[in-house]
Amino acid sequence: MAGFDAQPTSDSYSELMSLFSKTPKPAHEPTDDSSPGWNAITAHFDAAYPGQTDPAHYGTLIKYRLGGPDPLDGVSIYRATEPVPHWHYVTYGYSDLYGENPTDDPDADSGFGIEMTLRLADQAVLDPSATPPVWVVNLLQNLARYVFRSGNVIYASHHLNANGPIALDSGTLLTALAFMDDPIGTPIHTPSGQVRLVQAVGITEQELAHCVAWNTHGVLDVIGTRWPHGLTILDRPGLDSDPALVALIDDGEKRDGSSLASYSVETLQVTPTADGLTAVLSTFAIAPLAKAATARLAHGRDLRVFGTDQTLDLIIEGDAPVRTPGTANDMAIISLTADGLKALASLPSTPGEYRLPQIPGVTWRLVETS
Repeated sequence: MAGFDAQPTSDSYSELMSLFSKTPKPAHEPTDDSSPGWNAITAHFDAAYPGQTDPAHYGTLIKYRLGGPDPLDGVSIYRATEPVPHWHYVTYGYSDLYGENPTDDPDADSGFGIEMTLRLADQAVLDPSATPPVWVVNLLQNLARYVFRSGNVIYASHHLNANGPIALDSGTLLTALAFMDDPIGTPIHTPSGQVRLVQAVGITEQELAHCVAWNTHGVLDVIGTRWPHGLTILDRPGLDSDPALVALIDDGEKRDGSSLASYSVETLQVTPTADGLTAVLSTFAIAPLAKAATARLAHGRDLRVFGTDQTLDLIIEGDAPVRTPGTANDMAIISLTADGLKALASLPSTPGEYRLPQIPGVTWRLVETS
């Protein structure tokens, strides 16, 4: 997935706000020679925040490498004041923290080659007695669970749908995440290779749709003209509330189309039938998938849909007749005319079986997922 400009949304992410089995600690983990990767990350942040040698920290009860359930061994939280007061969270767990795989290759990645960050805008940072919200720690741990479980590493320019508010009971419009390089700067060099800091940014459902129809970098750049530094601001409106920002987005989408070369879903089952095939997809995935297909195919670019063990290619045939879809080597191809592409976008996000006359030979079976 690393070669694609945007990471496809996942259609099943109900674990996002599950409990984080951590105990808060008043300081960093020990910094002896047995933790060179950990120490390198800590040194990088200590240099960025002089004087904050005792940031808030949440650590695992049982480390993942010792059989614990949580991929992250810890999350530290620093206080930042620019451009506005915010908490700066950083994970410990995606990279080789304990020097178990040293390398002499300066271009090698340490572990997954990343650690995750998030910047949460909060005036409480200015209060020395305030503590950072723990829901962000929960969120970061569950992102790590997704990566460790699926093998889909999250990089800058990717995006992911949270299937609901990123902070429960907050009333926030932010229901998805986009990812960028953390402005603090990377890579961090460790004995086991490089570590890049990938910053999660809370975005709205509409902003996620723009990521699909255009690209994540472009959308975050536009958001940054009003809300800079990749800040997650729970009470902010969506960019669609600002006509000037909407105009910038529209110009980008019309000019460039979608750079989303592939789209990953957890629910995809394709089976041959007498006249074509049946494609099973999540009700949650169909709308963004149709959005991605429209933004790609309307500009003459194919879209590849990845499931757990199957692949579906959507290709455009212009005004030619629709070719009979087929399957081979766990891959299916559906050829669409311009009318077929419009019909795909009209599918409802409700369970059921649908046959579209503009896409003959295909049964679309939409199912609910947890």
